[in-house]
Amino acid sequence: MGIYCDWMQRLIRFDPMLKLRLCLLAFTLLGMLPGTATLLAEEAPIRYRVRIRGIDDRTLRRELYNLSVMQALSGRPPVSELQLRRRARRDPPLFKQALRNHGFYQPTVETHINLERRRPRVRFEVDTGPSYHLRNITIQSSDPTVPMPAAAEIGLHTGEVAVASNILQGNDEIVRVLRTKGHAFAYIASREVFVIHAEQAVDVHFKVSPGNTYRFGETKIEGLKDVQEPFIRQKLPWKSGDPFDGRALAQARRRLVAADLFGTVRLETADEPEYDNLLPISVTLRERKHRSISLGLGYGSDEGWRARVGWAHRNLLQRGERLSIDYAVSERGHAGELAFKRPDYRRVDQNLHLLLQRDVEDTRAYRTDKIGAMARITRLHRDDRLYGIGLGLRYSSVEDADSRQAYNLLYLPITMEQDRSDDPLDPRSGTRLNLGLAPYWDTLDTEIFFIKPRLSFTGYHTLSRRNELDWAGKVTIASILGESRKRIPADERYYAGGGGSIRGYRYQFVGPFENNTPTGGRSLFLISQELRWRWSETMGLVAFVDGGAVTQEALFERTVDELRWGTGLGFRYFTPVGPLRFDAAVPINRRPEIDDPWQFYISLGQAF
Repeated sequence: MGIYCDWMQRLIRFDPMLKLRLCLLAFTLLGMLPGTATLLAEEAPIRYRVRIRGIDDRTLRRELYNLSVMQALSGRPPVSELQLRRRARRDPPLFKQALRNHGFYQPTVETHINLERRRPRVRFEVDTGPSYHLRNITIQSSDPTVPMPAAAEIGLHTGEVAVASNILQGNDEIVRVLRTKGHAFAYIASREVFVIHAEQAVDVHFKVSPGNTYRFGETKIEGLKDVQEPFIRQKLPWKSGDPFDGRALAQARRRLVAADLFGTVRLETADEPEYDNLLPISVTLRERKHRSISLGLGYGSDEGWRARVGWAHRNLLQRGERLSIDYAVSERGHAGELAFKRPDYRRVDQNLHLLLQRDVEDTRAYRTDKIGAMARITRLHRDDRLYGIGLGLRYSSVEDADSRQAYNLLYLPITMEQDRSDDPLDPRSGTRLNLGLAPYWDTLDTEIFFIKPRLSFTGYHTLSRRNELDWAGKVTIASILGESRKRIPADERYYAGGGGSIRGYRYQFVGPFENNTPTGGRSLFLISQELRWRWSETMGLVAFVDGGAVTQEALFERTVDELRWGTGLGFRYFTPVGPLRFDAAVPINRRPEIDDPWQFYISLGQAF
């Protein structure tokens, strides 16, 4: 070290300017260290705003905002203009790539930074240019004897906008179509995309290797412990020797998952065929625990506390039979239910349900004590549509403000349910549709006959996956035809208000009143909307508006005039079994002599 210092001193003495140059070099190197720039020049953070102009399509504009580095880092403002400009240069390439994916192959993006405003603004002026369209779509097979699907069959059409995701999906569709025709190992050898700027057109050329055609060989089932193998085999929609079809594998997997017996369901084809092009199939299953206990708690400021306990056995006779017992108690009463389900009754995807119920309920509108039984058959159609028809008998003793009467109702429920949502517990996209029609006939007073039709539609849409923001909406319409309100049992009329319909109003307190007592009605209309924001893995917020009406008329003659609205905020804590719901709501058009200033609800699961 001493020799080094002596050498440096001699060098500086020889060149006096060297000392200044060394100081400047040290200062430069110091400025390159993390955090040093802030210490040397204490510049205030530049808190900017981002604007994207030139995009009329709201969905595309939202996608660019979600891609923007400037937008994502706006909460961490830069400390210098240089850092701000460097950050802004990262967005135009991302925008151009996204626009090319949407069929705009000549986009321009100009960046404008205005530092003279009180809050600086970074503006991106986007010119998408013309949209390019598909001109030629060719699908070439390595085996000329194997016909290829037409472009329209894989979802591509000449003349439509050349959207990149559609072209990529064409790969999967070609393979899917060929697998339905026995080509189990078909694959895309190459895909070429040619952009012709002079004609604003795109040509796509697929080269496909279809491979041989195969037939289903031996099916091996592994992993069973308690479930009988014949029960599994009857759910497989093929037999050994049938032509191979990839759709059959997907259908079998859906059936096995729907059985609610297995934690793992895996179907695989063998890597090599056996003799005569027979392709072995392996089905690997891991059984779940077949017995379970469920508990539930809830609270509403209008209804008080409620609790539920249930027990279920999902494989009672080793062929997927389900036996369940549920008991619920609340401040309004108690209810018990014994249910049995036999799957694949007389045919695959058709189930038999047997039900026994006992219910005692005491509300402001009525007091009822009833016991009933029902047999019902349901059939799954095209994997997302469930049809049902049943026959039920229910004896009840009902007391309301007008009278106390016994009924023995024979009814025939007919239903159709369609679920296209992405999650049964916490959906973010898709739809649900429920249709019901049930005629009722009183065997004690044969002149009482009425019909209850009902329609309910629910929709879910993701507004921003990046910000975990979703919209959900639900509409319900129902009516009772055939009898006047007073001849309809009070516990069969429609009521609204409470956590399950119009939040902000007390249970059953939306609808007709007599002497400050709800009497129920013959028509029901409900509409709800929620804006759901999930800010972390376990927590979220919800803003909601509920509205609805119950009227005495059967055809909604004055429904609009009698609508009641409630609004509020909710908190969600997400658990493995669904979100825990906390909602607080106020009535918008409150009736001071009837309605409370606010209501509070605690429950498990989304409101709808």
